Amino acid sequence: MKSRAVIHCALALAVAAMAACTQDSKPPFTELEVPAGDVTLRVRIAGQPDATATMIALHGGPGNSSDYMRSLEALAGEGLAVVTYDQRGTGQSSEPSGGYGMASYIADLEAVRQAVGVERFHLLGHSWGGVLALRCAGAYPERLQSLILAGSGVLTPEAAQQGQASRAQRVASLQEQGLLPEDIQSISDLLPAYFSDPRFEMPAELKNMSYNPEVEQITWAALDGDDLAAGLDQLKLPVLLLWGEDDPFGMAYVESARHTLTSADLEIVLLEHCGHYWHECPDAFFSHVRDFLERVAGDQSRTREASAARAN
Repeated sequence: MKSRAVIHCALALAVAAMAACTQDSKPPFTELEVPAGDVTLRVRIAGQPDATATMIALHGGPGNSSDYMRSLEALAGEGLAVVTYDQRGTGQSSEPSGGYGMASYIADLEAVRQAVGVERFHLLGHSWGGVLALRCAGAYPERLQSLILAGSGVLTPEAAQQGQASRAQRVASLQEQGLLPEDIQSISDLLPAYFSDPRFEMPAELKNMSYNPEVEQITWAALDGDDLAAGLDQLKLPVLLLWGEDDPFGMAYVESARHTLTSADLEIVLLEHCGHYWHECPDAFFSHVRDFLERVAGDQSRTREASAARAN
């Protein structure tokens, strides 16, 4: 299984090198099919394969696809490769035979890491992807250089209850104003509630995002009773939490992160005129992410130099 992933990776990276010759405006990219236990994951890598750092991004949901994360590839360049993938049962990844437990989601990320061929990486999680990212960080802290949470936080039962109540109020308010349909039939009907401006013109990548409600239902059922905050107070990593001031989930997830990630080097940034998706405030979002990654790289470089000096 592992050898197949490596072969896929080697062939696809060759394709990416050729694509670099024809695409000047966008970073070269490649797509892989990575075996991971009972599923095959569709993985996309943007940027040079020999980049000095790699960021893997986990999409929201559960049940969404990764299509809406294409704009994150703006971060890719000589110094950073950006990796996204459709989680099990979503988008172009296959449906599992073994279910949607947290251990399976974590194992999927590890399979992607091995296929991409990196030892350590930066991990970004958006919404549900941030909840998953925190559990992955707890399972493999030695693999991570940093953690970026976008529209996410620590999912304690209290935070979940408050967040859902806040979103329900937002939806009801917009329905009263005639900005959402009374009978919500699809995720596209609901998405305006996730923006600071419900009239925000969504970019194509958000419109192209697919959603599998069955994956969402089964995943939450599988996680029922799990303590998703367990051990996170011991997490020692640089963590950037980006939160839209008008996020429909309110501030409960931010406060839960503040009170739980007590051992982490936690930086919290509130994004003005922004809701749940960075597409509404791209300039501020990307500026803070780039600054954070540069700071982490500088801090880690100085730590290595100090360690080398002590060894000599």
